[in-house]
Amino acid sequence: MTEIELKAHVYDRNTLIKVLNEKASYKGHIIRDDEYYGKSANDTHKIRIRKETSDGKETFLVTYKLKELRTDEGGTTIEVNDEKECSVSTPEALKAFLIDTGYSVQLKKHKDVMDWELAIPANKAMAKDLKATFELCAVPPLGDFLEIEILSSDNDMQTVAEIHAKLEGLLEMTGIPKSNIEKRYYSEMLRSI
Repeated sequence: MTEIELKAHVYDRNTLIKVLNEKASYKGHIIRDDEYYGKSANDTHKIRIRKETSDGKETFLVTYKLKELRTDEGGTTIEVNDEKECSVSTPEALKAFLIDTGYSVQLKKHKDVMDWELAIPANKAMAKDLKATFELCAVPPLGDFLEIEILSSDNDMQTVAEIHAKLEGLLEMTGIPKSNIEKRYYSEMLRSI
């Protein structure tokens, strides 16, 4: 699946929570602690090991992600990511293997996430029903962000453009202006601090 996402700065988290509770279905609270392994800070072949904690339960996910930023004619940037992911019962063996083969932890990130979902019915522009995920993320020390994501089995230009338009409409629905869209990855922002 291809993850098509947009991320925007949030400056009034309480108002956004009220809007999302009215418009979408609240799914829960998750803490995500990520470690990114690479051979250098500029390595484009990174592996993320994520610990997710929800309702006192821990799970571990290993992700290899091919990231791409696409900018439309209007100048809005959107993430299009091809993710390969699996769960592991414990990441210790993988961490040891990565260290032994020349990888090291290049970056750590903590996200405190509130999660909502919204069903998007098919229409003339989009032939099938979709599901949008809204994540209100506190990412210290960067602040609060809203990530809106739609998964698609296709990532051709037309599909991405249609989903991109849908994401912008969903952002508008939350009351957050397009000027709050963040074009950089969290990793870029964290490294610049």
